[in-house]
Amino acid sequence: MKTARKIGLSSVGMLSAVRNAEASLARREAVDLENGLPEGHPLRNDLDKQKALIGDLSDLPPGHPLLLQMQAAKERYDQLAKQRTEEQGKTREVRNAKKIDADKARREARRMEEEYAANMMVASKQINSGIDNALNGVRSLYKVMSEHEELLNKDPLCRSRVVRLKRILFASEKGLSECRLAQLRA
Repeated sequence: MKTARKIGLSSVGMLSAVRNAEASLARREAVDLENGLPEGHPLRNDLDKQKALIGDLSDLPPGHPLLLQMQAAKERYDQLAKQRTEEQGKTREVRNAKKIDADKARREARRMEEEYAANMMVASKQINSGIDNALNGVRSLYKVMSEHEELLNKDPLCRSRVVRLKRILFASEKGLSECRLAQLRA
């Protein structure tokens, strides 16, 4: 009671002025939070419902869950906006990059294709040459076996080996012939 008597009329005026200042700051902060939410944000619906119930968000007590959520949403929105502006600055840097001449690019691609075709032709010639050498070796071995087949067929063990060797030579000749590479024209 004593403290209540000590507060005079001027103190009451100061208290009401402080209260009015706090209310205007709360309204300003509520408006900032409202404007901080983009259109279509899920909290927009809650905000509209709350405004319909109480009229003004500044009347909500500090630390109200809706105010806290709106503050967090505003911070996320500001952070995303900042990232977008940084990314747009990077894309502007990319746009200012040197343009490539289309004709020059086509000539370079054509040169690379011709170089590839020339390398493929050399490689296929070398591989086919090796296959031809192997086929000649297989055919000469087959010819030698044919000349001595009568002699080798007298021994049963040799006969089974000759038959197996003939199969291997036939399969080798067929496999090597099928592996020849087509020679490209440069």
